[in-house]
Amino acid sequence: MGRKGKELTSDQKSRLAALNDAGYRKSEIVKLTGIKQSTVYSFLKRGNLHKTVNAHWSKVIFSDECKVIIGQDSRVSVWRKVGEEWLTDCICPPSQRKYSLMIWGCITYHGVGTITVVEGNINALKYIEIIDNNLWPVVVRHFPDDNYVFQDDNAPVHRARSVQDFRRETGLKSMNWPAQSPDLNIIENCWWVLKRELQKRTQNINNTKDLEREIRDIWDKLTVTYLKSLYNSIPRRILRVMRNKGNITKY
Repeated sequence: MGRKGKELTSDQKSRLAALNDAGYRKSEIVKLTGIKQSTVYSFLKRGNLHKTVNAHWSKVIFSDECKVIIGQDSRVSVWRKVGEEWLTDCICPPSQRKYSLMIWGCITYHGVGTITVVEGNINALKYIEIIDNNLWPVVVRHFPDDNYVFQDDNAPVHRARSVQDFRRETGLKSMNWPAQSPDLNIIENCWWVLKRELQKRTQNINNTKDLEREIRDIWDKLTVTYLKSLYNSIPRRILRVMRNKGNITKY
């Protein structure tokens, strides 16, 4: 019996699928990826290529922190006729109220995960507390077979020794993530939607409790269809990043 080759990672499978979709020949894909020819050929000849790739990414729990600010720099639209721009009724004075919250959240292919307000600065101990209190319920709810992979970026606090010890001790299954890659982290799109929708609700926000309430309401209304569209965009994102040689993309 021959030796079994090293299994491709989810990232490698997505890169192969993206390059194949873009019309690259198999020999070109081998050169671009540095993956063994036999491995590339074997993977690309499968009839269920996209099903395989999407199945791998559908196991990933994407996460991130985000600071939400509502107040002085919020955009406000006013309807008025020509020549009325300086009338008192058509002027919205700048608000002196300004509310902000730091939040941590995660998403899955099957629906949104937990979102939580983070009090104070995030250090290693705080990050461990966030993960321990908020990630496991998501795993139980969406991955009862325990077949998941947790994604977080390479922020120093995420890679602290105590955090790595926590991962090992609890059996938290994590993935390697390229540095400075927000275009690949699909939860960034969720933050954009969250902030856009908050701009429509500024009249409902008079304190941080109101802000938290609106954040949770918007978060809970992110649909599974929308989240799946983000997951399905991952191969295209990887290809675009490769074409741009790591520079910014439309994502």
